Amino acid sequence: MKPTVLTALIAATATLTGLFSKVETASAADFTWDNSWTQPTVLSKSQTGFNDAPFQQFVQAESVVLPNSGQFKLDPTKLNLKYDYDVSVYFINEGAGYRNQLAFDALGTTNKSGLLFNDISCEGSGCVGGGGGNALKLGDGVKLGNITAGTQLDFWLRADGLNRGNSANIFSTDTASNADKLQHAVAYAYNNYILLAFEDLYGDLYASGIDSATGKLNEGSDRDFNDVVVVLDIGEKNVKDLIGATVPEPSVTLSMFAVGTVSMFGLRRRRQTRTSN
Repeated sequence: MKPTVLTALIAATATLTGLFSKVETASAADFTWDNSWTQPTVLSKSQTGFNDAPFQQFVQAESVVLPNSGQFKLDPTKLNLKYDYDVSVYFINEGAGYRNQLAFDALGTTNKSGLLFNDISCEGSGCVGGGGGNALKLGDGVKLGNITAGTQLDFWLRADGLNRGNSANIFSTDTASNADKLQHAVAYAYNNYILLAFEDLYGDLYASGIDSATGKLNEGSDRDFNDVVVVLDIGEKNVKDLIGATVPEPSVTLSMFAVGTVSMFGLRRRRQTRTSN
């Protein structure tokens, strides 16, 4: 295991037990995807100075199922900023067959929501996807503006939203908000950032047919949580506050390392063809 990966896993284990402060959350019913949202200005890394290279080490070319993903459960009901900060979100990579979209929701002392990326597709050198679309370059970023202390953040993925629009599945970082009641995001603290990755397919591991509980179609998910990978810049002080001084139990640490030896992030390239509207 690379030292950098080991460092990230140590940070992640601390994140599991000390990551978030308690705040109230909105339910799934409180969030509505607004089709009038417009794509914010996408800034290149030459404009922002953001370096995506350290995060690309977590991107692999083929599907690797992440076992025991419940250990990584991110509870956005507790993703609360203690300090004011001009928050940004940076695109790291994508390995999806879908043309996904990503939005955010902020509640508390700052109340706003909006689109982050309208078409999460990447072609060319370093891109894992390669299934169609060239909307983003590695390291591209968007700004959320100033988010004040006492604000809760949540992020929402609209799976293949560019093509499916209102019929697309929408997945939150909050498991309870998802129609399949499954986790669709994992997060790690790394280099004073939060690395956030999504699974975009509905249903449990390799499940097919109709989900009898919802009537929705299971999509044969590989549950690798690597269809969209972004970095959240919420400020060094906020990240350190979220991590806190809590030391994880040894058993948790060992289980995290075991997962890390398989893969931290195994991005995949699906063989389905992607098309845009």
